[in-house]
Amino acid sequence: MGILQRYVCGEVFRAFALALLTMTIIFVLFMVAAEALRSRMLAPMDVLNLIPYVIPSTLPYTMPVSLLFAVTVVYGRIAGDNEIIAVKSAGVSVMAVIWPTVFLGAAVSGLLWQTSRTWIPESAHQAKLVLFKDLEDLIYKYLKRDKEFSAPGMPVFIKVHDVEGRLLIKPTFKKKTKNGDNTESYSYTETIQADRARLQFDLDNKVVVVHLEGAEVQNHEGDFDVTLLPNQTFEFPLPSNNNAFALKSIQEHTNRELDAELVIAKERLANDRKRQAIGAGFLFASGRFNRVDGVNGVNWGVTGVNWADVGQAANQNSYWKKRCNEFETEKQLRSSMAFGSLLFVILGAPIGIRFAKRDFLSAFMTCFLPIIGLYYPLMLFGINMGKEGTMEPYKALWISNLVLAVLAGWVYPRIIKY
Repeated sequence: MGILQRYVCGEVFRAFALALLTMTIIFVLFMVAAEALRSRMLAPMDVLNLIPYVIPSTLPYTMPVSLLFAVTVVYGRIAGDNEIIAVKSAGVSVMAVIWPTVFLGAAVSGLLWQTSRTWIPESAHQAKLVLFKDLEDLIYKYLKRDKEFSAPGMPVFIKVHDVEGRLLIKPTFKKKTKNGDNTESYSYTETIQADRARLQFDLDNKVVVVHLEGAEVQNHEGDFDVTLLPNQTFEFPLPSNNNAFALKSIQEHTNRELDAELVIAKERLANDRKRQAIGAGFLFASGRFNRVDGVNGVNWGVTGVNWADVGQAANQNSYWKKRCNEFETEKQLRSSMAFGSLLFVILGAPIGIRFAKRDFLSAFMTCFLPIIGLYYPLMLFGINMGKEGTMEPYKALWISNLVLAVLAGWVYPRIIKY
């Protein structure tokens, strides 16, 4: 790069670094404060441990906007100071001033693309582990925040009206058992309601002892009568794997993990209904009706295909289809947001030159308001379309970027010519 390109790159990079630092600090403070208010159980040390893991989660939002701010401010200033006119008077195309920043935008997009696949989701998961590093605190934090708690492998669903310290106010405990239909569904066998309750964690025996006050129990497998609980305590086992409390959300999966989950979901989507339907079909075709359970409400036998499994597989089909859409949408969202940084530069540079605003705030708002009013709503629209399966995620998530590319194609000819 020549002197002119180095000068422009240096100006843009300095403005970008300052804007990124400022916006990251604001975002981190806002996110940590929101989490502290939501959980209401964060100790000062938890806050300090949380900050390093929150910072990466802000980058997909702060880096593109900071880059847009830097580009519009710098190019607006140099155009307002007639430096662009001086460049064109020397017979040099205005693109000689723009292309170094385009390469900077491409580098930022590449960095975001790579980190959003690995580092950012891993950091988001670690941030959750900081919040829930202790088993007992984890359950109480969930109950205080969400008013309910359940985890895979834990045979009880807990719902409360409120939590005061370690005292549960008007809790409801629903004992659950897994259905024998090869799915993740559960059914409730017993409900216990109480005025107050305390949880005592016996980690040596891996059980939770629940001490109740004013409790009554309803059995869902018998006559459904409600009776007072004679013994004001009951216990349930903890999950054998405590990592069940640290299950990853879709946003916390790396791209490699998303691909692995997609393989499982697509296999279930493709084969579950076929497997059950073919099994039942063969039994019908061979005349072995006595091996098909529950046809038309009649139990034909105790072995063979459970007819309810066929219906359950059909119901689960929509679940696995939704999971596929969610995984695909998350993958496309990461790539789309990363590529957006480059488009912010491509669009911001000519607009900054075109309006030639020496006032940095006017230059930024001239470009940012259309983006925040058009780009991000279109992205949210694409996310909803992709998750609902209305449109293929690889199409829905790139509508916003396509609009920016069209706008850039409309702006550039006038900037280059005049």
